[in-house]
Amino acid sequence: MTDPHLKIESLNLGLGGFSLKNINLSCAKSEYHVLLGPTGSGKSSLMKTILGFHIPHSGAILFNGRDISKELPETRNMGYVPQNYSLFPHLNVEGNIRFGLRVRKNSLAKDDAVVDRLCSTLNISHLRQRKIAFLSGGERQKVAIARALAIQPDMILLDEPFSSIDEGAKRNLWIELKQMMNDVGITAFHITHNLEEAYTMGERLSVLINGELLQNGPKNEIFDRPLTKSIARFLNYRNIFEGITEDADSGTKINTDHFNIMVSRRLPHNKKISFCIRQQDIKVIKKDEEVKESLKRNRFSGRIITLFTMPEYCLMNFRITNSPMPHDFELKFPRYIIERQKLYQGMEIDVAMWEPNIIIFDE
Repeated sequence: MTDPHLKIESLNLGLGGFSLKNINLSCAKSEYHVLLGPTGSGKSSLMKTILGFHIPHSGAILFNGRDISKELPETRNMGYVPQNYSLFPHLNVEGNIRFGLRVRKNSLAKDDAVVDRLCSTLNISHLRQRKIAFLSGGERQKVAIARALAIQPDMILLDEPFSSIDEGAKRNLWIELKQMMNDVGITAFHITHNLEEAYTMGERLSVLINGELLQNGPKNEIFDRPLTKSIARFLNYRNIFEGITEDADSGTKINTDHFNIMVSRRLPHNKKISFCIRQQDIKVIKKDEEVKESLKRNRFSGRIITLFTMPEYCLMNFRITNSPMPHDFELKFPRYIIERQKLYQGMEIDVAMWEPNIIIFDE
């Protein structure tokens, strides 16, 4: 990344019994960056440090090339949308949007143009005179974003902006907000613990767990190749195992307690390692079915232990024949697979791991 808009270098911060430890993060201009992590991981603390509400004990926050680590919040030119929006109930929609403009001392005509443009972009022109108490969750969110953008900040920071929105409305709002940020061309720093939200909105992601930034990069890289077991668990990847490596003719064999897998990667001999295979990367194979080369070396026979049908997908627990475990693998696949392959609980089937997608942790 060249000339990052926001750059955090070796930041450390202690807050009571919690601390942010050696945070390094970069965000490019006009990028939509999502900070992802479980509740209590320190996401809001890091955001408030960027905003200037907390002063780091060490390290630096560089913004537009200058060190703002000790600057006051009001001098940083950042827009902020807090989790509960913090709208003023005694003001109507337009009054809330105009609130931040008071300190800018612009001409009335210029302020009017800013408010008109934001209301039009966010499709809330018809709400300008409405009291906050009579707005839906999605409408309040848009007003909070308009107020944050009214000061024409260099960057906007959003703290769990969809946490109070009904599940049914969230996805449309994700798309609307992302499109609006693209249209405005502003840099966005957005924190969430929602995996689907992060994947939908983020161009680059950073993963914060227990106050440590464990991985950052393009979103596909994070979801396809988590660097650690703790990241994989947070991403809800279930099939995480340990094994001992053994040299093989075409790669490495990994021996667990009761099954073996093959990977093409050459790994040190007789080393204890951890690996993971995502639920969607284990395929159901019909008996006597010819399979692709990438599935051939890691094929297992066994039985369906449980089969759960969800609105958009199915989850299966599978046990290898003669395995001592209640189940060995969890699979995730489209619902139509149940009908196509006539699957049922207790059925004997084969499954196979998609070998290129087996994740080896280098911890």
